[in-house]
Amino acid sequence: MKISIGVITKDFNSLEPIDEFLENASKYNHKIYSVIIVYSHGCDFRLIESLEKNVKVFLVKINDAPEIKHRLIKMGLSAENIEILINCPALKKWGKVPYGLNRNYALIKALLSGSEALVFIDTDVYPRVLIKKDGEVKEKEIDFIGRHLEYLRKEEVIITTSDYSGYYIIPPMSFAGIKELFTGLQKEDAYEFLRNFDQHNCLNLDNNKKRKIFETDKILGGNVAIKLSALKELPPFFSTVHNVNGENVLSRGEDTLLGIKLKKSEKKCIDIDTKIFHNTFGNYPEIPDIKKDKSIKDRFYYTCLGWIGRNPFLNWLKEEDIEKIKNRQRKNIIIGSKAVASYLNDERFLILPEALEISYHNLERVISEYKNTMRAWNDFIKKLEKWGG
Repeated sequence: MKISIGVITKDFNSLEPIDEFLENASKYNHKIYSVIIVYSHGCDFRLIESLEKNVKVFLVKINDAPEIKHRLIKMGLSAENIEILINCPALKKWGKVPYGLNRNYALIKALLSGSEALVFIDTDVYPRVLIKKDGEVKEKEIDFIGRHLEYLRKEEVIITTSDYSGYYIIPPMSFAGIKELFTGLQKEDAYEFLRNFDQHNCLNLDNNKKRKIFETDKILGGNVAIKLSALKELPPFFSTVHNVNGENVLSRGEDTLLGIKLKKSEKKCIDIDTKIFHNTFGNYPEIPDIKKDKSIKDRFYYTCLGWIGRNPFLNWLKEEDIEKIKNRQRKNIIIGSKAVASYLNDERFLILPEALEISYHNLERVISEYKNTMRAWNDFIKKLEKWGG
């Protein structure tokens, strides 16, 4: 299987962690066909030259990908569909690229360049896991590519994925109104996890040898392998940019949406229970302190807005009762936003109820964007099959 590693980033200015994943693959005798780097702003081309000594590299810049555009024209895609697939108005206007479009660039390049499997990694994950040994948390290297291939090679499996070890994206916190906050954000599971933060400080560990492999519809974009021959049965990634109080924010969950659509397919997505290390806040093993560290507070604020931006579309896709969920969210987020603003001494969080209203107000536009993306993507896949990849 021709395996490519896909990385999406704003600025490509470090070989880490790509170099570690390549070393890890080599150590376990896996040949990597190519590395696909999708970036939107800057790139250190000396690093690309260094990387090319060890592996084929495809460098793709958002809104500046003439090779891809030329191939799509040659395949017979309409100008409108090409525009939908590779044009990013949000980058031109606000300097932002939706996560979904970013990942789709990598998928398109992988499909056009002969890859058979695309493994996405984020720029802050590593091919090792955190485990508890002799009462201490330790790092342990694992056969990252091998664990994905073990299940991806099965005919009925089209995606393999897993979660992360490391500090959870929500840092330890506790205050009256926390349950309402996470109910309003549709992250009730996070609340259950946070309730016991004094026992684990929100540090997730890998199951090590007691792995539990299971079928799932929860896909994690920074630890996922996709069998590219199956893309005709899958939708593309999808997410948006939404404007809150004059600020443009990326909605989260481009991978969540893929999982929901997969649920309706006969093919399988398997959680390989390999929680690769995610250096969430960039300073592991320091316990995250949201009250003292502004960068952690900022990240949590934009994460909240990202979930709120995703949720109405997520509920529509799951065919939920939109009004019923919205009313429950609104009631809870009003209480939760005041509580978290007071706890963190940060008035920005008071905007969350307004962000919720904006997000639901934008739902029709987002549905329309999604349908256009689906139409363009299906046309691309159809033409690609005809073209022969």
